[in-house]
Amino acid sequence: MTDSPQLPPAMADARSLVAALLAEGVREVVLCPGSRSAPLADALADAADAGRMRLRVVLDERSAGFIALGAARAHALSGHSRCAAVVTTSGTAVSNLHPAVSEADAAGIPLLVISADRPHELVSTGASQTTEQTGLFAPALRLGVDLPADLPADLGGSAADAAIAGQVRRAVVAANGALSRDPGPAQINARFRPPLTVEGTVEGTGEGAVPSAPAPPAPPSATVARAAVPACAPAAGAGQQVGCGSSTQGRGLVVAGDTAHPAVGALARSLAEHLNWPLLAEPTSHARSGPQALSRYAELLGTPAGRALAEQADHLLVLGHPSLSRSVTALLGRENLDITVLTERARWTDVSGRARRVVPIDGPDHESDDDALRSARLATRLGLERADASWVDSWRRAASDLPEPDCSSSADAVARAVWEASQAPGAPTLLLGSSMTVRRLDRLAQPGATAPKAVANRGLAGIDGTIATGVGLWMASGGPVRAVMGDLAFLHDAMSLNRGVHEEEADLQVIVVDDGGGAIFSHLEYAHTTPPARFERIFTTPQRADIAALAAALGARVHVPDDVAALRRILAEPVDGMSVVIWETTRHDPHTVTT
Repeated sequence: MTDSPQLPPAMADARSLVAALLAEGVREVVLCPGSRSAPLADALADAADAGRMRLRVVLDERSAGFIALGAARAHALSGHSRCAAVVTTSGTAVSNLHPAVSEADAAGIPLLVISADRPHELVSTGASQTTEQTGLFAPALRLGVDLPADLPADLGGSAADAAIAGQVRRAVVAANGALSRDPGPAQINARFRPPLTVEGTVEGTGEGAVPSAPAPPAPPSATVARAAVPACAPAAGAGQQVGCGSSTQGRGLVVAGDTAHPAVGALARSLAEHLNWPLLAEPTSHARSGPQALSRYAELLGTPAGRALAEQADHLLVLGHPSLSRSVTALLGRENLDITVLTERARWTDVSGRARRVVPIDGPDHESDDDALRSARLATRLGLERADASWVDSWRRAASDLPEPDCSSSADAVARAVWEASQAPGAPTLLLGSSMTVRRLDRLAQPGATAPKAVANRGLAGIDGTIATGVGLWMASGGPVRAVMGDLAFLHDAMSLNRGVHEEEADLQVIVVDDGGGAIFSHLEYAHTTPPARFERIFTTPQRADIAALAAALGARVHVPDDVAALRRILAEPVDGMSVVIWETTRHDPHTVTT
């Protein structure tokens, strides 16, 4: 930044902030229109015009938050913990980010909130569009920064640049989890005092309009060296403190739950293969592949044969966030199992508190040995023995003895067709609705040679923001995205299909299983205890909207295939531009399935 008299302090602060974002490797920013954020909008537009960042302008702040979340998820798929930013004006605009912030917190996804604000002297005075913004997300934030107004006037130009750069660096490092192993949301609350722009008309000057930050650091992956972590650590509050190498179990199971990072799924698969243990992998674990992976494992665990096999297991390795089935949750709560959690984050899933050990593993942005060597070393440290062939064979036989799955449901046929298409080389990134869709695939998806790039917002498992997450995945990756969801998830986020006339069309295909409401409730106990009419009104909540007309009004191409064969033809085509594919069915599903 230069001490130009033509720039008011608000614009100088904003340009310093954007320069610091660039220096810290932030390359995707979602901007919501507003007045108090005008200095940031101008600086961001200059950076985008110069090709230094990807900028998307979005009307709805709730949608914008999930777009930024999706962009960060795209970085996770490529092996990096790197935040995207979302920028809003003051007031209720900031509050609308709360769902995305909550999901980022629970799922460990880096997210940087930049909220424009009024100066301190206007807070609690009744000034328009002014509230206490710094505490809105407090329980979820990894760090909150409150930048006062007029820093150049208070400190001088170069000192203000350095102060802003330092605070931005702290927020980005905190969001990325570079020091804490705890990625998640961080907030920069930037206060601006008028004037918010220069007098007269000034054209953006491109790259030169956003200065370089002082002493830019190395790229994000090397900004902060990660401290070494111990190979093993006992779980806090464990009934028995277990050190490395103290187990000798030869009959175990590997449970792989949802994770944002494919490397975690690859490790789960590699460990299962090295130990010759069955692999119970959720669809978004990046591990549902290879010879050890069992399909229909949750169903099997609910049978007498499956429960008898589980009783023979003496060890459980848990990776990711398993949460889809009650039978797996029950397994994780067993008292007589030696449970070890392997985690790349400082937070891990252990709902029952039964884990005896928590073992840190390398996360994103960390080079490590190949998976086979890494698994061998880890198994040795943990004292885990390879099972003989009869162990995994007994699980395979039990799974094959299950009754043939009921394939009369056309919604099930759609899910299988989408999964199979996603196993093809070069397939689009697969985004799954977090309610019935991901559970349907957990029951049906057959493991292949490689696991699809499958993503779901399973941190808090809400249906909101699913379409917006898909836009963000496309925004950061540049590659096509295929999203699958029910009608309620679609309607909840339909406006995320909308875009400004100057915004690029996403390569996003949304497949909607329109079954007239929340089908998941039919599988829960309320379906048996609530009168049918009341059950439909207060649980399944069918809606009146015409999904095809709504999608077309928002600019999407609409397809309504007649049968699964027609759907497969659509799935075989490249995802180019924005389209919505509607599979019309009912919860009672009268379709005849043709494949």
